[in-house]
Amino acid sequence: MLVVEAPAGYEQERRYILDVVVRDRLGLEWRLERSQRSDVRLSFEGAGDGRSVIMPDVLFSVPPDHWLGPASLPRRPLARREGLPVLFGSDAPGGPLTRAEGDTIALEVDVLGSCFFMLSRLEERVVATRDSYGRFPASASVAHGEGFLRVPIVDRYVDVLWAALARLWPRLERPLRSYRVMLTHDVDDPLASLGRTPTQLALQLGADMIVRRDAAVALRRVRSWLGWRRGDRRLDPYNTFDFLMDVADRHGLAATFNFMAGAGPPGGEDIRYRLDDPWIAALIAQIHRRGHEIGFHPVDLDPGRTLRGCRELRAAAQRAGVDQSVWGGRQHYLRWQNPLTWSTWEQAGLDYDATLAYADQIGFRTGTCHEYRAYDLLERRPLRLTERPFQVMDQTLLEYMRLTDDEALEAALGIAAECRRHGGVFSVLWHNSFVPARRQQQAYARLVGAAMAP
Repeated sequence: MLVVEAPAGYEQERRYILDVVVRDRLGLEWRLERSQRSDVRLSFEGAGDGRSVIMPDVLFSVPPDHWLGPASLPRRPLARREGLPVLFGSDAPGGPLTRAEGDTIALEVDVLGSCFFMLSRLEERVVATRDSYGRFPASASVAHGEGFLRVPIVDRYVDVLWAALARLWPRLERPLRSYRVMLTHDVDDPLASLGRTPTQLALQLGADMIVRRDAAVALRRVRSWLGWRRGDRRLDPYNTFDFLMDVADRHGLAATFNFMAGAGPPGGEDIRYRLDDPWIAALIAQIHRRGHEIGFHPVDLDPGRTLRGCRELRAAAQRAGVDQSVWGGRQHYLRWQNPLTWSTWEQAGLDYDATLAYADQIGFRTGTCHEYRAYDLLERRPLRLTERPFQVMDQTLLEYMRLTDDEALEAALGIAAECRRHGGVFSVLWHNSFVPARRQQQAYARLVGAAMAP
């Protein structure tokens, strides 16, 4: 039993982060004790050897009337110790991350407070900056501003803590975790012809010829229009679902396809398809038959529409013969509000959310490549809902960051390497509408193959 002596205050937050870091990540049981100390001391119950790890207590020393305000943000520019940015830590300038003093190892970083800050997305309650879609952008984050967005900083901090514990108690064993790849696909436009007027279809054709300069896709689009009139949608450029499932199957992966539901009022966000459309119903059934998963993709942040949409999707999936024990998904446009989204998804009975990557930059928005339980900052309680890792999106690489296929591959594999290093999950989002051309399909297949390579 790891005994954690800490100052009074923020008991709910301390217990939550101890569960995530100490129990879930390090495999240790713990007990929290109030102390008159100004720092945090870790020792093992009944050891009687005087050995301990101590660390600063910075984030949870913020006065309660300043919590979730600017005082809860790290002071910038951040200090760096042994190349690692320190979100919250000691005031001592420079130097190593740890100091050995007899039977005590002192950490210069507030591991628990720093991990809580990243995992709870506390800064998104404090910083008001939003983009035109109402999203908190990477450009407003501490991680981007301090240059560590592509580093799973939480996982690095956990490693620092483990190294100190293992140095003092060498017989400790940490649970092993294996690197995994997770493929996800948000179904925004299942078919290029579905839900579009003739004028919109003509504009698509013009974009194929002028912007994308892809005559093969343009020809396929024309042929698909002709087939669509006969009810044949096999040639639709966005009908790439078999291709995406084939890629997953080659690597023994179960991909997740997130479907929209819960349309808003007229003039609101547009959903181009209905779940009771026979073709959509058949697609959901086909995905399930092939061993892949169905997920939820709510169109906006409205709790009522989210709850209704979740019910609609489950009913449609049931009609299609889908039997899943775990349900989750991702918000459309990566819109996410803290803690509204998490609390709404928990109310809907969903098991996980996988929204938390940035649209404008790839990287680790939550600071980790491991799944973890969410925390409601306003109700001050852990949720049953978990947050799944998600780092890389097609549009981020190719549109926001304007990378070439080769540059995109290199950037994505850099993220994958960090996930592999920490035994975590490398998760990508690739839309079915983003691989209509052979070149695009080859680039996607190459990315998945390289991420899966030993």
